[in-house]
Amino acid sequence: MIDRVDLDAYLARVVYCFDSHEAHAIFARFMCRCLVLVEHMLPNVGRRALEVAKGFWLDGLGHSDSLLSARLDCWGYLDAKGHSIDVRDQEDAAIRALLCVLYAEPESEDFSTEAVRWFASMFDRLGDYSNEMARLMEM
Repeated sequence: MIDRVDLDAYLARVVYCFDSHEAHAIFARFMCRCLVLVEHMLPNVGRRALEVAKGFWLDGLGHSDSLLSARLDCWGYLDAKGHSIDVRDQEDAAIRALLCVLYAEPESEDFSTEAVRWFASMFDRLGDYSNEMARLMEM
């Protein structure tokens, strides 16, 4: 599990140093890099969505509409499984974590930090990646 004190310190540091849009992008890049560690747990729709997110956040490619489309595809997948409300297994948790990087802009003042906290809670269900996440928070 990721240490919540370290996570809160990371969030506070980024929010203090950057405006909300840049902080959102920094958090999205962090989460994308984490998701690469568990890409094998994602269903095909999730792998495609992760490729879109990596292109947008890590490579500067694509358009925000592609993130929205990928997000809708992921929600559609969860709906089709009947898991749009409950997180029932690791695949659900991986998709829920992935959804956090499929927003081009923060939707509210605390959206980005709350998204990272939710991401961490879902990511913790996928295994112990705390060392890798701690290293990625240093970047």
